[in-house]
Amino acid sequence: MKKYSLVQIFVLFGLLFLTHGLHAEEMVQIPEGPFLMGEKNDTKPASPKEVTLAPFFIDRVEVANKAFQKAFPSHAFPPGADNHPVSLVTWEEAKSYCERLDKRLPTEEEWEKAARSTDGRIYPWGNKALRTAAHSSTSGMVKRNAGFNKKDLSPYGALEMASSVWEWTLGDEGGKKIARGGVWNLHLDYEYSTTFDRILVGPDQRFIFLGFRCVK
Repeated sequence: MKKYSLVQIFVLFGLLFLTHGLHAEEMVQIPEGPFLMGEKNDTKPASPKEVTLAPFFIDRVEVANKAFQKAFPSHAFPPGADNHPVSLVTWEEAKSYCERLDKRLPTEEEWEKAARSTDGRIYPWGNKALRTAAHSSTSGMVKRNAGFNKKDLSPYGALEMASSVWEWTLGDEGGKKIARGGVWNLHLDYEYSTTFDRILVGPDQRFIFLGFRCVK
């Protein structure tokens, strides 16, 4: 049986902690390097550009009601919704929650790389929409547990970056904050968002379809 020194054991334990957790099951690692950001469409007409990022960790799933309530005890939610993605929170509240855990909100660039990796894919899972149609249960109207849709999986292991609530980021434009990755509600006809879709939201606004996840 191979023996390890105390130093080797410490190093191995440290690597295990970094790769499987700050809270092992909660974050996934995004490696350093370039990726292709953006796409030519109505909401973001600029051509795709190459962006290089340092490595970071991102929450595997969106922050849930129960976790948010631990930081903000006044946060109320319906019975049975402990593990549903938190919503009805302002940008400042989302930012404050992440900071209390020694994390922060993702930049637009970090969010997009975590969703699409380096091959410029349209959706986190590839270039074709899922056969299972998007539904109101993932748009914020009737929620399910965070991480419910296992088919909505990014190359790095992040879940529901196109099929759940929209997510606050650090990005801003014209005095508004930028949210990414939620289901589009087109007059009760629902569609998955692409990895480059974005919406502008006032930082003090609260919506049932808007939540967040953190990075570190």
